[in-house]
Amino acid sequence: MLRFRSRAGTDKQIPRGGPELPYRPKQHNSATSSIVEPTIIQKGHGNPLYVPSVRLSPEASKSPTVHKIHILGEDARSKFIAHALSGVYDSVERLAWTRPSNKYRYLQRFDKHGTATFEPLNVGRQVLASKSDAHIDELVVSSNTAQGAMEALEAVKHRVDNDTTVCLMTDGLGVLEDVRQKIFSVPEKEPTFLLGNMSHKFAFNRNFDSVRQLRHGIWNITSVHQSAVMSTEQPKVETQTNFVRSLQAATLLRTEYTPFDSWFRYKLPGVIFDSAVEPVCLLLDVPYSGLLPNANARKLISSLLEEIVSILRLMPEIGRAEAYHELLDVDRAQKALYRRILRHRGREGGLVRDIRLGHPVNVDYLNGYFLRRAHELGVKAPTNKMMWDLVKAKNAIAAEKRESYVRIEETSVTSGMEDEYITMSSS
Repeated sequence: MLRFRSRAGTDKQIPRGGPELPYRPKQHNSATSSIVEPTIIQKGHGNPLYVPSVRLSPEASKSPTVHKIHILGEDARSKFIAHALSGVYDSVERLAWTRPSNKYRYLQRFDKHGTATFEPLNVGRQVLASKSDAHIDELVVSSNTAQGAMEALEAVKHRVDNDTTVCLMTDGLGVLEDVRQKIFSVPEKEPTFLLGNMSHKFAFNRNFDSVRQLRHGIWNITSVHQSAVMSTEQPKVETQTNFVRSLQAATLLRTEYTPFDSWFRYKLPGVIFDSAVEPVCLLLDVPYSGLLPNANARKLISSLLEEIVSILRLMPEIGRAEAYHELLDVDRAQKALYRRILRHRGREGGLVRDIRLGHPVNVDYLNGYFLRRAHELGVKAPTNKMMWDLVKAKNAIAAEKRESYVRIEETSVTSGMEDEYITMSSS
């Protein structure tokens, strides 16, 4: 049974099979794109709290006195963030860098009994980031790949400067270094950066026109120093603090601010898994369940993991810190990988799926990140280099194959073409 939460806070049951929901949120045209619907906050087991958001005209939302944030993303996570922050900020503007989409109007969540509940997503219409020159003060960039994050920031770089605070969220490591080198190459104009890592998991559910929350988690955020040229200047602590406090006010996000070493420790397990397990799935073309029974697959995973751990031990930001003890022990790290493989058994590998669907791959910021660090530290990582080459080659072959397909478009015969079509068919 599914439950739908209306704006009045009452629960209504709907059949599991049908996408028809008893309430459809009001649709806004472009002239009212900055108007935000009210939201409902559920605290503990008490009654829902109705919190109206400020309704702003497009002109009013551009005022410098408005508490405003921009969410730049085209994934389910960015839409959830915009929804969660709509009760905190006066104006939440959703931006896209390729093609704006206003699909998926509901948030689908599950309670402890497995019952699905729906509520309207409290978000405005998404607009193209490059269509405006208005300055951005606070920006969240959400992308599953580094390539997406780079393209997103390229689209708004004319709207940000050293008075902008940017929270960058993407998979992999080493993305910020490339962002600074390729996009914000003038240190004096570089925005203040925060790094985010979210353990919440989301997916789009087409059947119910919703953003489905697969797992509840937390949003870890940390600050980073300015680029090396600007390292003598103190980061804008007050600006960062105000930004983080605003994010923490959104209870759905469960935002925690942590020092960089804690954030890095929190981020590493996922990066190691994507670097040591995903390429093996791609090489052998098997789901996660096909890895552990295969002795050669286990040997490859172990070899990749041993190289990664040896690199981590030499990295100055890690050294032999106690917080990383479990990750720096190869046996314990391997057991953690195996446990995660078992949790995902039966699923298709994420990297296999991305290449099959033509999505950008993140290998330059997974195995490629460890290869760059190995080069800096003067050590070799031949298995990681082999896997990096393999993923690049597989991706290129898949792209070439997709380009060779002949696109066929199905269409109807119009009334003016009927005679011609009949003549051609009879001949």
